[in-house]
Amino acid sequence: MNLNYTKRSMITIKILITGTDGFIGNYLKKHLENRGYSIFGTVFRRSPGKNEIKFDVRLIDSLQGLKNQNYDIIINTIGIVDQNQPKKLMFEVNFRGTKRLVDWSRNMKCKHFIQISSVAVYGLKSIGENRSEQSTKRYEGYFAIPYMRSKAKAEKYIESSGIPYTILRLPAVLGRNDTILSSSLITKLLKGNFYFSGKKDKIFSTLYIQNLGSLIEKVLEIGPKNDYFNCTDYHTKWSKFINEYIKNLSIKTNLTTKSIFSILTNLKDKDYLLMISFSKFGAHFPNEKIKRVFNWNPEYPWEKGVSDAIESHKTYESIKKE
Repeated sequence: MNLNYTKRSMITIKILITGTDGFIGNYLKKHLENRGYSIFGTVFRRSPGKNEIKFDVRLIDSLQGLKNQNYDIIINTIGIVDQNQPKKLMFEVNFRGTKRLVDWSRNMKCKHFIQISSVAVYGLKSIGENRSEQSTKRYEGYFAIPYMRSKAKAEKYIESSGIPYTILRLPAVLGRNDTILSSSLITKLLKGNFYFSGKKDKIFSTLYIQNLGSLIEKVLEIGPKNDYFNCTDYHTKWSKFINEYIKNLSIKTNLTTKSIFSILTNLKDKDYLLMISFSKFGAHFPNEKIKRVFNWNPEYPWEKGVSDAIESHKTYESIKKE
């Protein structure tokens, strides 16, 4: 199904973005509103603002609050990423919550359901290089952590639901106030407990939040592809990626190398596990497919994402000291 919207016609349709109090949802709402789109949002943690409603994806009753509008397109950004959260809660939000939203959207005759998913659906193979959509299968088995499995099950349900869809598999996203990657790296670098493993030359794929806006616009214009895509912008060596943080933090550090087996004594430190795994094996997700299908090229360099993340970190730290 190709809706083939023009930018002019897109302004007249209604778009619902779930999770506009989150990092990605908040950015997309502001970006698309600034581009002239008619945007509505749902929030969970804070009070709703203009064109927003309070919403809990775990509760059927919450869906009643959405029925006053007929949304043409829904962008679902809701999800629990924190690995410290209970497994039951993660499945209730990431899988069953998505299922409820998809069922409701289908009944409302939604023309395009855009799922913000994750490269974590590749399971243990989300660590490594050349993890393309064609060669790397989605994994739902019990060897994957709950976040991976819950996102994989959500994708599978969307595909079988009959709703027109596009699935975007994001890595950890870079940018101002990013809540996963930068906060972990900055803390470890400043405390002096960041380490490499292996030859430091493995490839790491990035996604700067500012590049996501232009991509979403392309997805909106072209319409549902009923397919899934690695949603990354650039690929660089892990060592170069880390050195960009060091440069922007203006710190001097002698980073040492540790054995991959050091994870056995740091199993409770999930940030350590990722840091060592990315260094040893890489986290590379080719983006040729998404660039070709949506005729998209990222506008901003990934280095700007690192700069933004560190600037927001410094601002936060200065506010804490006041």
